[in-house]
Amino acid sequence: MTKIEAVIFDMDGLMFDTEVLYYEANRIVAKRNNLDYTWEFHEKYIGVSDIEFHKEIYLNYESKQAEILIKEGGQALLEHVEVNGLRKKKGLIELLDYLESKKIKKIVASSSIKSLVSLFLEKEKLTSYFDAVIGGDEVSRAKPSPEIYEKAWLKAAASKEKTIVLEDSLNGIRASYDAHIPVIMVPDLIPPTIEAKEKTVTILADLIAVKNFIEQQNQ
Repeated sequence: MTKIEAVIFDMDGLMFDTEVLYYEANRIVAKRNNLDYTWEFHEKYIGVSDIEFHKEIYLNYESKQAEILIKEGGQALLEHVEVNGLRKKKGLIELLDYLESKKIKKIVASSSIKSLVSLFLEKEKLTSYFDAVIGGDEVSRAKPSPEIYEKAWLKAAASKEKTIVLEDSLNGIRASYDAHIPVIMVPDLIPPTIEAKEKTVTILADLIAVKNFIEQQNQ
């Protein structure tokens, strides 16, 4: 790789410890309404857009049940965030401060809808760090389509060779790989697969390791 001039961040599971939070919100609502909602079901859709996930909810539940899960699950999530805030992933602030000090572009490209991404960034006082935010509702095809990373890259003002994507999910890795943008995996809940290892520049334990990697790369 050459010198890194732009970094594109996934959000859920990469910046914030949100995947378990999403699951717990839906599980609580499901239990309250005598519905089953298992981790095995939930983990299949980690990294997909809200729209794609809601389609799967409707395919696996009766219409009224699906409406309850989507509406009340979303409310439960927002209530939790309002009261408790979000748990930032290890090294996030250190990485953002480093990138800011080096004037490296920072873009968020998340499968979540843009209003939710913006809410989370504002809640944790991170909005000012980022040069652009792309939400899953701003593209026609969700990850693993490369569309969202192509769109984010256009905001980066750097060549693809000098841009790096940070991802925790296989769908996100596939999207970046197909967009021909180098990607680093920082695993969250799902361990790296052989495919993930083949399609990433490297796999790092946390965002502190990412900071160190970029620092060394840019020497």
